[in-house]
Amino acid sequence: MNIQANKIKTWIKEGESERLEFKTSFNVECIESLVAFANTKGGNVCVGIGNNGKITGVALGKESLPQWTNEIKSKTEPSLIPDIDVVEMDGKQIVILRADEYPLKLCENPRNDGKYLNIR
Repeated sequence: MNIQANKIKTWIKEGESERLEFKTSFNVECIESLVAFANTKGGNVCVGIGNNGKITGVALGKESLPQWTNEIKSKTEPSLIPDIDVVEMDGKQIVILRADEYPLKLCENPRNDGKYLNIR
């Protein structure tokens, strides 16, 4: 994906939209946003940016990104695997998670076991 810092500055200036979300940390809300993007026209979740556009950054360990990918993959069915890019801004790391439009639509699991399932 290779997003540049200038692109993120433009996104921050424009603010959140139907194809862009800001999150201060990786959590289930990030996965929910990715599922919503996959169900529509695709979009980006910027982890390490607050809703107000303030760059907070995220601390990434050696296994952080593989763990995030595995969590997203395990909580979606069919498995959603986002594109991931890490950008440094103001000495802080921002993670961009991108979900393209998915051919099969996903929804919350009616069995309530923590997965987002394909609508059949």
